[in-house]
Amino acid sequence: MKIAILAPSAVPFRIGGAENLWWGLLHHINQHTAHQADLIKLPSPESNFDELIDNYWHFSQLDLSHFDLVISGKYPSWMVQHPNHICYMLHKLRGLYDTYPPSWPEIYATDNLEISALQKFMQKNTGSRDSLSEFYQKINQLRSYGEYLPADAFQFPGPLIREIVHYLDSIGLAPSAVKKYAAIANNVANRKDYFPAGCRVETIYPPPILKNLRAGKTDYLFTASRLEYGSKRIGVLIEAMKYVKTDIKFKIAGTGDELNYLKQLAGDDPRIIFLGFVNDRELEELYADAFAVLYIPYDEDYGLITVEAMMSGKPVITATDSGGPNEFVCNGETGYSVPLDPKTIAERIDYLCEYPDTAQRMGTAGQKLVEDITWENAVARLLGETVRYTANTAVQKRKKITVALTYPIFPPSGGGQSRVFHLYRHLAKKFDVELVTFTDSGEAFQGEIAPGVWETRIPQSPQHLEAEASIRSRTGVLQITDVVMPQLYRLTPAYVEALRKAASASDLIVACNSYLLPAIQEVCDRPIWYEAHDVQVDVKKNIFAAYEKGGELLEAARKVESDCCQVSDLIVVCCYNDAVRLKEIYGTDLNKFVEVPNGVDLDAVSYVSPAKRIFHKKQLGLDGSFTALFIGSWHAPNVEAVRYILKGAARMPEVNFLIVGNVCWAFSGEHLPSNVSFMGLVNDEIKNVVLGVADAALNPVVSGSGTNLKMLDYLAAGIPIITTPFGARGLGIEDGKHCIIAELDHFSEAISSLKEEDISVTSSRIENARQYVEQKFDWAGIANNFLEYLSQK
Repeated sequence: MKIAILAPSAVPFRIGGAENLWWGLLHHINQHTAHQADLIKLPSPESNFDELIDNYWHFSQLDLSHFDLVISGKYPSWMVQHPNHICYMLHKLRGLYDTYPPSWPEIYATDNLEISALQKFMQKNTGSRDSLSEFYQKINQLRSYGEYLPADAFQFPGPLIREIVHYLDSIGLAPSAVKKYAAIANNVANRKDYFPAGCRVETIYPPPILKNLRAGKTDYLFTASRLEYGSKRIGVLIEAMKYVKTDIKFKIAGTGDELNYLKQLAGDDPRIIFLGFVNDRELEELYADAFAVLYIPYDEDYGLITVEAMMSGKPVITATDSGGPNEFVCNGETGYSVPLDPKTIAERIDYLCEYPDTAQRMGTAGQKLVEDITWENAVARLLGETVRYTANTAVQKRKKITVALTYPIFPPSGGGQSRVFHLYRHLAKKFDVELVTFTDSGEAFQGEIAPGVWETRIPQSPQHLEAEASIRSRTGVLQITDVVMPQLYRLTPAYVEALRKAASASDLIVACNSYLLPAIQEVCDRPIWYEAHDVQVDVKKNIFAAYEKGGELLEAARKVESDCCQVSDLIVVCCYNDAVRLKEIYGTDLNKFVEVPNGVDLDAVSYVSPAKRIFHKKQLGLDGSFTALFIGSWHAPNVEAVRYILKGAARMPEVNFLIVGNVCWAFSGEHLPSNVSFMGLVNDEIKNVVLGVADAALNPVVSGSGTNLKMLDYLAAGIPIITTPFGARGLGIEDGKHCIIAELDHFSEAISSLKEEDISVTSSRIENARQYVEQKFDWAGIANNFLEYLSQK
């Protein structure tokens, strides 16, 4: 078979990942298969509006009928017309697709009749190759008008050229024009508007063209990149080195316009070494002797550097928003994927340097992960021929979970948000996870919030907010966003479409709380899990009982919770008591339930011993005072608990009571006792400071469902705890051994007793508590137990 590999040639010409892919593909086909291949490249300048449009025309007019097969991969080469056309996509013109500024209009607004006529023509003829000649007649005529057109019409990039390129790509990539779609990474395959809706896209990872990648010594940190302003973010790595405590060199290979700026940024740090241009042989040696490879581009298509590093047995540190590299960097297994923060990157570097055995283990795991990424496998899969070796997990599609929620998740602040974020970021070891969430304020968001976990956040539409406000006014109930969701979700069409899109590529859907079940059932027929954080009918009964019209809201909550219990294949509860209660109310089969307890992120909560707590208090001038802390979200049981604290504070003027969390918002405008302070919602850093200086943590809750996440934070932080028996439910903790358990009527006595308690008794109890939470409630362990349960089903 005679094969044409068709590609644009950049003007001015430069070598990058695309060229390496074409050359590798060409070499393997000609040297290791029975086929013959030729690389055909057309000069393709694209510095302005006219050049780009002309490039599309030139590729559309190529006659390659003397070839049996044509492989294209980059715009605008897929405009070629051939009966046997494979598109092996690297990417579209990103500045007009996934990196097009969201603040810019997608459609060019104009009252110019000629431009409007062109826009209507494109809309009418999307995907039609028969319209191409007429389109170019119209666009050429339009360009001839020159100065008579609006000055911004030919802006590049801009909304009109965006419309034109989308129209042209719809023709070149139409299902009638392409026999097979493939992509170099899942990140490319899953991008919005890259492929026709409903078509099958096969991910085929291309290998490096470097021949002698191997593991050598472990002497330095390394990265290789074009040093150009934009998405490679080498400057962030240089900033990170300012926080790296280890005396280790950082070698940077590459050239570009950003070099002088980066040298200035590095200053006189002798550890940072700029190598300039290196040839392939030198590059292989640099990979071989590196300790670890740093690679943090923004939303990289594939990230060949990641694969080259792993083939050299090196762990890779990347960023959570780096795109393609995260298909290989399994956090904590083959490297680290961290937020784009210089200090966080530095911490991971120092950790690996402190534990070189861990770095070596990660490098070996990465080497194993990418061992089947070969030209033999890639070409065979591309051509639909027999693959000699079974591709490993790096190229097998992972199962995907879509989770529907009525509230946003990232950054997590309340208990529910923390549970969802931490549980699913650990489940992402085995699954891809997309959280499709509502927000009642702010802007739409779509991004990776942890390795393998994406959040698609949709604001409620004005009509949705207005309808909700009307129900709130009619019933007098404030907290109704979730309960009215079954009847209002369609008023936000963008959410329905986002959920539909996410679900179409998923293996199962999770109803996180029951209220979006109708939306899930509308958009797909995938298996459903119900994640029941609470027994909703019990929780809502406590809220709605005080309102004359609360009964109708409670009935709505009961109905959708009942439906969820009936249709779900699996029901996840925080504690077994909730499973028993749901069976009692709805007759649900207990075999459907699995207990996945609430957990705590032990890395995020600092343990403070009693001695260190005393030291912290002295530093802040708090020695001699006694502070009792309560943390909670704006949730009815927490509001009830704070009411009790406000009532009891007057009887204990010698104790300072500190309330943290958005539960404070429920008391806006109320008069507070002089010894009660509200901090409101705080970030993790401030919360850790508070947990590190308070003398006691209170949990005076007497209603609700599930377990209290605040208790796990308290246990992990080493703060003495006083809780009601109800507040300790489901955790297995013991009075005297892990905390002090007292009925509400005896809370004042318990606080007074704790103030006078011998420090050795307090120390023993909080050390027991920390050990207990480490053994039972670490999120990593909880998720691993859940994954083990799922593997046996």
